[in-house]
Amino acid sequence: MAGNLSGIFNQDQAPDAPEFELLPPGEYLGDITKAELKETRSGGYMIALTIKLDNNRSVFDNLNIQCASQKASEIAQASLKKIGQTNAKVIQDTDDLLMCRVRVNVGVQPGDGQYGPRNTVKYYMDPAKGTTAPRQVARSAAAAVTAPASRPAATCPAAQPPAEGGGRWMRDRKPADNRTSEEVLKDEIPF
Repeated sequence: MAGNLSGIFNQDQAPDAPEFELLPPGEYLGDITKAELKETRSGGYMIALTIKLDNNRSVFDNLNIQCASQKASEIAQASLKKIGQTNAKVIQDTDDLLMCRVRVNVGVQPGDGQYGPRNTVKYYMDPAKGTTAPRQVARSAAAAVTAPASRPAATCPAAQPPAEGGGRWMRDRKPADNRTSEEVLKDEIPF
């Protein structure tokens, strides 16, 4: 749609665009605010995500859920699974991703001559798990505590111990303090 901008825009009087600053690498908490299924140039599919961080910045990620690279598809599908599990959701539609709470490890991809450096989501983590990571998480968590909650926090169902005292990973485990596998299992289940 073409349209005349005289009277609504004057380039000489318009403000300069703000300088773009990259986020420092580290862990950040946020919510997925946009999830769009797109076809890739090679004929596969990706989900383009926008994640609004608790520090009011946004990062973007493209999950190549179906592409020529099997490894890339596996990574994307594992990321979707992680997001669903940590938000107690079964992801069947891009709308299921909206407002999912995530903890992302953000990195910086160097420029390539045509484009400058940019932030990238390296991987997803459980937002409920604590971290010993950089200050970004500590500031974000402090802001979340002082700010009124706009939505209830996601909760995951309580873990149930496997039948018969745990799976093979528990039976084969030898606790250093001589506890039984059931005692160890009870200590590892959050209540």
